[in-house]
Amino acid sequence: MGLIKALGLDGRILLAQFINFAVLMWVLWRYAYKPVFKILEERQKKVHKSLDDAEQAGIKLKEAEEERKQIILEARQEANRVLEEAQVKAETKQQEIIAKAESEISVIMEKERAKLVSEKANSLEQLKSEVSALVMAALKKFLEEQLDPQKDQAVIEKIVANLKDKA
Repeated sequence: MGLIKALGLDGRILLAQFINFAVLMWVLWRYAYKPVFKILEERQKKVHKSLDDAEQAGIKLKEAEEERKQIILEARQEANRVLEEAQVKAETKQQEIIAKAESEISVIMEKERAKLVSEKANSLEQLKSEVSALVMAALKKFLEEQLDPQKDQAVIEKIVANLKDKA
């Protein structure tokens, strides 16, 4: 104790200051540090929760981005499928139109052929009747003038010349 007195310290005052310090520490701990630590702990939990939420949001954002990409890919595939179907339908329709046109052309050509055959037959009939009439007329003249071979030859030449002129 000689040292404590040499330093000028009084034991009772030191004990009173120690008790005062202990009471002050208890009061500060009870009413200041505990609420401050509680606030800091809550804030730390909020920060951790925010970080976790941000991480979850990032994961969800990535998932949404992947889903968006998948939807776009599916939409493109669907668009390509629809386009291909439209092309196939267009080609089919084109083939149907071409086939129908060819069929109609064939029908028209057959009608025209039949018409030509009919006209040809009619023309031949008319030609036969005209030739028959000419031959009859020629024979009639020939028979009327058939007196000798020289006259026969002259009549034949005359008839042939008349036929050539009419042709």
